[in-house]
Amino acid sequence: MQSMVRPMSQFGNVPAHALVDAVEKHVAKLDEADLAALLRAELPSMSVAAVAALVRAIFDAFRDRGESSEDAAEGASASLDALERGDAAAADALIAYARENAGLLKESIALFAEHHAEMLPALPRALLDGISERL
Repeated sequence: MQSMVRPMSQFGNVPAHALVDAVEKHVAKLDEADLAALLRAELPSMSVAAVAALVRAIFDAFRDRGESSEDAAEGASASLDALERGDAAAADALIAYARENAGLLKESIALFAEHHAEMLPALPRALLDGISERL
């Protein structure tokens, strides 16, 4: 059974549902172009594991809209293999493509928080600070 509390230095022992709710509320207020710019700027400093988790969350959001991972990779002009490996350049292309789909990046960040909460500290500081303010 998965723990309902996710300890993280920035967020303390926040229940998972409260953390996801704070993420959803914060990103809902962001401009999508600004969110994409924040994510793309942070990619070079993110670990390969965090980039791969972000890519999986973006793929999940595309699948929720009926588009396969392969279709999303093709739309981004990026190799599916490179994306799955967490290649930052491929992820940058995927974020740019996702940005063209209204609301998709916002959905992706919520999915990232839900499925990869332990990696939230890899996200841009400005994003984390906004999430913290909502807790």
